[in-house]
Amino acid sequence: MDNNSIINILPEFVANQIAAGEVVNRPASAVKELLENAVDAGATEIELHTVDAGRTLIQVIDNGCGMNAEDAQRCFLPHATSKLSSADDLHHIRTMGFRGEALASIAAVAQVELHTRQKDSELGTKILIEGGKVLSEEAFACPPGSCFMVKNLYFNTPARRQFLKSEEVEYRYIEEEFNRIALAHPEICFSFYRNNQKIYFLESGNLKKRIVQLMGKAFESRILKVSEFLPDIQLSGYICSPEYSVKGRSKQYLFVNRRHVRHAGLSNAVEKAYIGLLPDGKNPAFFLFLEIPPENIDVNIHPTKTEIRFKDEKLLYGLMLSAIKHALGINQMRDTLDFESSQALPYSYRPKGYVPPVPKVSLHDGYNPFENKTFPKSKEINETGRSSHASLNQNCSLPNDSGARTTMHAAGFPVSKQNEAYRQAYAENFALMQENMQNRPEPDQLCIDCFKENEAELEKALQEADDTASPNNTDKVGMSITNNSSLPENQSDSSTEEPERIRIFQIFNSYIVTPLRSGIAIIDQEAASERVIYNDFSAHKEGTAPSQSTLFPQTIELSAADSELLQEMRNDLNALGWSIEWLGGHSFMVNAMPVGVQESRVQELLENLMISYTQQLLHAKGGRWENIAVALARQLAVKRGTPLSEKEICYLASRLFSGIQPEFSPSGKKVFRILSEKELDSLFGTA
Repeated sequence: MDNNSIINILPEFVANQIAAGEVVNRPASAVKELLENAVDAGATEIELHTVDAGRTLIQVIDNGCGMNAEDAQRCFLPHATSKLSSADDLHHIRTMGFRGEALASIAAVAQVELHTRQKDSELGTKILIEGGKVLSEEAFACPPGSCFMVKNLYFNTPARRQFLKSEEVEYRYIEEEFNRIALAHPEICFSFYRNNQKIYFLESGNLKKRIVQLMGKAFESRILKVSEFLPDIQLSGYICSPEYSVKGRSKQYLFVNRRHVRHAGLSNAVEKAYIGLLPDGKNPAFFLFLEIPPENIDVNIHPTKTEIRFKDEKLLYGLMLSAIKHALGINQMRDTLDFESSQALPYSYRPKGYVPPVPKVSLHDGYNPFENKTFPKSKEINETGRSSHASLNQNCSLPNDSGARTTMHAAGFPVSKQNEAYRQAYAENFALMQENMQNRPEPDQLCIDCFKENEAELEKALQEADDTASPNNTDKVGMSITNNSSLPENQSDSSTEEPERIRIFQIFNSYIVTPLRSGIAIIDQEAASERVIYNDFSAHKEGTAPSQSTLFPQTIELSAADSELLQEMRNDLNALGWSIEWLGGHSFMVNAMPVGVQESRVQELLENLMISYTQQLLHAKGGRWENIAVALARQLAVKRGTPLSEKEICYLASRLFSGIQPEFSPSGKKVFRILSEKELDSLFGTA
């Protein structure tokens, strides 16, 4: 060998460890490969056992065809597979696995024990492998089928092991892989044990039964059947009604030839069919199966086999879109045309010689559309005019008979007649703000600056409006106010007063805007509400948060996964204002809930809470209580698009700035932004 050569041939065990980085990147990947092998072996019963979220043990037991002694040892070799024999077989793949990399990769980074026996053999085979090396092989008495035990995963690659997430997070990944394979094969009986505790026992049946087994009994009334056929292509499965849409895409399952895949184009076709039916921020849930000739697809793209390419993607996109729209239409979720029903116009028959009466028009000669002698009381203003501050500030000037202009409110009332109503309505709001700020030993300086300035400006505007305007009076924005001498006598005081300035208001039903000394503050109401609710939870961390009892105890049914998760969260949730009792199985009774939660939304709220908490686990490093509090605050927060009354706007802003960490929500979103005078000038090119 030339001493200058730099290319080395890696040893086989090193190459297998490198391959394991792609094929077995976490315990859930090993679970997926072992379960798929059991399905390919023709098993009708499969058991999955995990300890310590797969770190300590992953065990898969099946009653499939089993292996003889020679195949039992050969299956751990690289690129050893029973699914392919030539390159042409890649175009006709019907099995889950075919690459021959999974068992070799798993054996390279774990201690593996295999028991296997064919049905017509008296004895089976037992093999022990550690780090890719066979330690022993012997005849062994075992039931027909195979039993793979993967122990101490990544024992020889500590760097990979230390990058694994918490047990809860890794378990969720394993559970998701189990759900996908169980959904794809409802005819197989599955069992799942976590730390020797049975989580799932799924009897064989049809797809709808399997969905209900995995997702909970509530899904039985939520799903709509989908069925569409083309030559050589079949689409079947179920979609969820729009009212049961969820945040995120955790309930979206797409299978091609029973293999779970991710495909942005086909998922987009489903979401496009729901346009106009879903609330903002929600996504449809679906369980859809495509059956396509294997030669029209390519699954040999990535070792995980979750990516796929289609020969005619446009055809499948159109099929998916039309099938989902049809399913929504026949279930009256979308408008449909009924050409068979009669749409005759109503016709009233009159007796012969009937002459209809001539319509009469009555006029009010003294009616003046610009005059209103009555004005509702302040309480009525708050109830009927609660749309937003912005609408109250839309004033206009109308010409009178003498050519002068009278300042009018957008609703048609002279501004001067609103002074007392404004004074009473806003005095309550600012009194509430000051009370909240004074109760804190060290109130936030930004809060003080904002609301004290608002109060001072309002008092000044009201005082000036009550005074008799001088002929040369000019308002703060430089617009000339009409001289009293040029107005008729009945309007001498109604148009010379300065319009009241509203200091805090809501726009787009999503943002709260208020001017400050340094610029303009724009507050995201959802993020602000999330921060306020989380701060309230933090204040009661050691005790029990305020709650409200249900009128009648509510019984809810959850999926097996959500049921187990709620069991773990129950004590923390009860400390946050809930009162939840376990009734056994997957049933719970809710006796109380945090203040502000609607009883009709308890089931939906808890289901969304499980999703939000799981997502929080995947991205956060905090403790359990913190993750639960963040997830619950996200669910209870005032959503964007929700109109707020004047008092609600002021109360939310006051609570935000008088609490801790008002800049960011507990989930890390920016709560407000201040646009300085320089930034505003730059927008208009005057900087």
